[in-house]
Amino acid sequence: MESVFYLGACCAKGFVSYYDSLLSEMKNLYIIKGGSGCGKSTFMRSIARAATARGHDVSYILCSSDPDSLDAIVIPSLSLGYVDGTSPHILEPKLCGGSMNYVNFGEFYDSDAMRPNEEEIYLVQRENAAQYPHVSACLGAADKLLGSVRLETENNTCDEEMSAIAECLSLSNLQPTGLAPKCSFRFLTAVTPKGLQFCTQTPSSLCERVYVLKDHYCLAPRLLSQVRQKAMQLGHQCIVCYSPLLPHEQPTHLIIPTAQLAIVSESKDFPYNGPCFCRIDLDSTLSAKKRRELEFCNKTVSELLYQAVRHMRKAKQLHDRIEQLCRPFVNFTAVDALTVKTIEKLFGK
Repeated sequence: MESVFYLGACCAKGFVSYYDSLLSEMKNLYIIKGGSGCGKSTFMRSIARAATARGHDVSYILCSSDPDSLDAIVIPSLSLGYVDGTSPHILEPKLCGGSMNYVNFGEFYDSDAMRPNEEEIYLVQRENAAQYPHVSACLGAADKLLGSVRLETENNTCDEEMSAIAECLSLSNLQPTGLAPKCSFRFLTAVTPKGLQFCTQTPSSLCERVYVLKDHYCLAPRLLSQVRQKAMQLGHQCIVCYSPLLPHEQPTHLIIPTAQLAIVSESKDFPYNGPCFCRIDLDSTLSAKKRRELEFCNKTVSELLYQAVRHMRKAKQLHDRIEQLCRPFVNFTAVDALTVKTIEKLFGK
């Protein structure tokens, strides 16, 4: 079984990271240090393939700046993770050595041969970094508009309806486990150079029942917060997934593997196209008049998200240039040797 998440995302106030959570979730965590183009993602993908071939479940953590690249892999059955601990998601082990340690990919660069390229690399790095304030500005403006939407829907009628749906979902799907509750944090959606991405394969890979909430007016987070609270009271394992526009507030999606239950919300910008047990139309709880009044906000948010993607694409092009400048000076034979050695150490020959 494979699942896919993001642990970091570009948000209204900059890059938001949940990578630190791996320090408490994993007993064995290896933090990879190294610059662009040195093979960190390929190394992790090779380990993940080897684990899958031996029957282990793997969780892939994608890079929101390049969804084709990996920032981490997690193998739950081994309580094992490998994570790229370089900027912007800098990560350090609690105690270096033993079950937590560094993997130094910097040693695979030919530093002397690379030195003539340094000035151009620094220049492109600055151009790349200059794109992200534009991304945050677009997302910040979108967040302010959605704040207006949230205010317009904060009333007793909406709250009562969300509470009733939450109670129904809880009664139908949640039973006491007798276990200590656990909670981890992820992103299922992200603003990326490839557009607005939704890891729609993940909920159904982890749970038998996926409820989909149609929500264009920021109603789902209130409902999901109540279901999460109930699930934690009953001792369930919860994966709380936030939106890039609400990274520290109420959840946008909730996965409860111990109840075989996932509840995800979808909108025009982030449609859900995965398997579905039941769809619930939250939009219909608002009057047609109220929906028309809020349409301008939603259209403008969509345009702002599109502009954020445009800047992400520019940043990705510049990052690709950095990799082109670095890659010729990487000893990939040594990288491959380390990959083979690591896989043999983990799983045997």
